[in-house]
Amino acid sequence: MVIFKKNFAEYIKKVRTYNKIAGIAKIVRRYFAINGFDGVITIIGVLVGSYIIGIRDYINVVIAGAAICISLGVSGVWSAYFSESAERKKEIDDLEKSTLYALDKTVINYAQKYASRVLAAVNGLSPVVTAFIPLVPFLFGKFISINICYYLGFGLAFLILFGIGLFLGNVSKSNLIISGIKMVFAGIFCIVLSLLLKFLT
Repeated sequence: MVIFKKNFAEYIKKVRTYNKIAGIAKIVRRYFAINGFDGVITIIGVLVGSYIIGIRDYINVVIAGAAICISLGVSGVWSAYFSESAERKKEIDDLEKSTLYALDKTVINYAQKYASRVLAAVNGLSPVVTAFIPLVPFLFGKFISINICYYLGFGLAFLILFGIGLFLGNVSKSNLIISGIKMVFAGIFCIVLSLLLKFLT
């Protein structure tokens, strides 16, 4: 137990050092908000589309939603990892050229590699989580009506949007409620546009 605490304390110290060098926390907040928002808006689109075309089998909604979650996760991890790795490698290369010193075995290089992995994970997982939560009611579709599944799914989606708004409001030190409402309006706007497609077609 003592060894575990010691190792954990050392790991936390290392993470804090990496964060100071690579500025991880700030980018994590941004990735979490942006991609979490993308995830919930995407699943709102899936739910609205499923409702409009009359999908009444909860399993089909779950399958469609799960496929979206997988796509968001894979896209998020891959895109963030390779783009972050490329950008941070360029930073290291530029720093090596200006200092005339190899940095491959320094804490700076380790911090940049660690940042790429963490940011890729956040970029991929945040939309998966926010997209999956509104699907949870459909997992109980065998016991509750499909309409209730849809209503609960939309309710959870709007709750997530409001939560993201609160998070961003806290970061920017602005009015939390107004910030939350702004995010909710994005979801409403998405639904309205989707419903307009039905009337146009």
